[in-house]
Amino acid sequence: MQKITTKQRLRQICSDYFQTFLLVIGLICLVIGFGCWISWQVGVILAGMAMILLALLINYEKQRGD
Repeated sequence: MQKITTKQRLRQICSDYFQTFLLVIGLICLVIGFGCWISWQVGVILAGMAMILLALLINYEKQRGD
């Protein structure tokens, strides 16, 4: 049995979730930018659309990984 060190586990977690983290941060910045540029109502609509898109992407990745 192979022993996994803390450093290897941390590297695995970072590689698994780094793209998702960047996607979430990018969507938040996009929603805040459009919300401030146009109006807060449009920002709320964009936030909802971004969350739905993010949920679909995560679901797709989980299905593809299994």
